[in-house]
Amino acid sequence: MQAGQDDTFELETRGLAIGYPGRVICGPINLRLSPGAGVGIIGANGSGKSTLIRTILGHLIPLEGSISFQGLPVDESSEHFRRTVAVQVTDGAFFDELTVREHLEMVARGHGLQDWGQAVQAELDFFEITAVAGHLPGELSSGQRRKLLLAAVLIRPAELLILDEPEQRLDLRIRHKLYHRLAGLRGGGTALLAVTHDPLMLRSCMDRVLLLDADEGELLDPHRGAQWLER
Repeated sequence: MQAGQDDTFELETRGLAIGYPGRVICGPINLRLSPGAGVGIIGANGSGKSTLIRTILGHLIPLEGSISFQGLPVDESSEHFRRTVAVQVTDGAFFDELTVREHLEMVARGHGLQDWGQAVQAELDFFEITAVAGHLPGELSSGQRRKLLLAAVLIRPAELLILDEPEQRLDLRIRHKLYHRLAGLRGGGTALLAVTHDPLMLRSCMDRVLLLDADEGELLDPHRGAQWLER
């Protein structure tokens, strides 16, 4: 993957080994994600896909190596990181007392969108959840909750998007719309890193694939590594 003109990567890992104390799952992983680039993470169950995301976000401590965002060590607590990196994890957290619309309004206003009302309605329309805009999270189906989670991620500005299996519980038509939108965001300079099991997402949104090499449930030797594959 080529760096941007200023040789600054949105995200870079060097010799990264992931897992838990005494249990290496995968590594070393050398990842360079430039502005506007897209990398899909694939691998068998137990190969460390979600563990890699959690480590990049600072939820787990690297066993070896380093992680940097825009040339600096990753610090999820920093205002700059929180304002420029948008994250969707598999299980989203919602406020039980806020409606679908109120959730999106909170995110839009919190990130300083001037036309936040229009932006909220655009997300409701895009994900086809306008009919449940006044519903509470507990009243939604699992698919509607996934759409709300993605809408809350995409309504805000971001220089880096990190997604963990965004295709889950979405029908094919919504997936097509989502992938086209993600490709457009990449075209505008947003970097994209996503775990996915959907070949359509890899073809539509990514220019590289990171294969975490492990059999199901197997813990890898840290020197076995991860492989870069051209799409």
